[in-house]
Amino acid sequence: MNKGLLVLSLLCTNVVVSAHEINTSYTLIEIKGNELSCSFRVDQTDLEKIFDLDEDGDGAITNDEFLLNMDVMQEHFHQKIAIKVAGEELILNRNGGNLFSDELGNRFIDFLFKGQLSSRPWKINLKLDIFDDFGPRHKNLVKIISGSEIVQAIFTVDDLEQSIPFEGRDVSLFHQIGQFIWLGMEHIFIGYDHILFLMGLIVLGGSFRNLIKIVTAFTVAHSITLILAALQVVMLPTRLVESVIALSIVYIAIENFLVKDTDQRWLITFIFGLMHGFGFANVLTEMGLPTKGLVASLLSFNVGVEIGQLTIVAVAFPVILWVTKTKWQRQVVYGLSSLILIFGLVWFFERALQFNFPLM
Repeated sequence: MNKGLLVLSLLCTNVVVSAHEINTSYTLIEIKGNELSCSFRVDQTDLEKIFDLDEDGDGAITNDEFLLNMDVMQEHFHQKIAIKVAGEELILNRNGGNLFSDELGNRFIDFLFKGQLSSRPWKINLKLDIFDDFGPRHKNLVKIISGSEIVQAIFTVDDLEQSIPFEGRDVSLFHQIGQFIWLGMEHIFIGYDHILFLMGLIVLGGSFRNLIKIVTAFTVAHSITLILAALQVVMLPTRLVESVIALSIVYIAIENFLVKDTDQRWLITFIFGLMHGFGFANVLTEMGLPTKGLVASLLSFNVGVEIGQLTIVAVAFPVILWVTKTKWQRQVVYGLSSLILIFGLVWFFERALQFNFPLM
């Protein structure tokens, strides 16, 4: 064979190999109602890099050999794909796989997963931890379909986790407002640090007028910083915010041992309420804010926080008023304040110093 034919032969071989070595995978996510479906498509040559698919050792991989290894491969990628909705990881269930070939003869497998959504998302966080398997040159092309919206992204070894927002044009503003009100209520009811801060504020009792001043000061303060932080006008580090929130609980608990009335408590409540607003904003950032109806969503979340807050106060304050008329008031105040103080200190050490308490 002369040199010209040899070079031509090598070039043709290289073209054939390169045509098959796609080095690209594909992810399609579709959101329909309260169901999210995820299809992860991988080429045969990429699968051969990490799985021993040639069961009979004849050098050719048949469809039967693909199907025989389907469960093992799908479970592998099940561990590599992570989707978060509203800051919480979505539980993806395996839903089988499809094997097919394109017009060039390249064979692919679609690994299918499904998860149930509690509400229509405005943003999802997607992480594809696949590049250790496929190498640094690999890329994944992502398409997300939500109603009439289509969002696309490219994932690489340097960009394996992305937050992908939607405009939310298929969700009515009324429905969106209702969802954010509920999210605000839910956050207060499971936000034990905020609940203990409120309990520490009102456990001394006092007049109804002072209670109104305290609640109003807290509401105004956290509303200001919630909106400023959510709109990214003013932002503070999360670790600092959460540490100061814990300190606010400690301070109020200690103050309960020292003060006898609540006439001036609204002032310190306002100051600490500013930091609690940054805490609420961090939650919203994790959940993702829609671009449509942004201000309405912020206000609705705040309304939900107030509904939850007033519900807690409405339940607790009558009991506290009754306790103030008994001979056990001081013991109750000191006992509850001690408990609040302990939790506040634990949270401060965990958040500020990253110290883990094994029993907490």
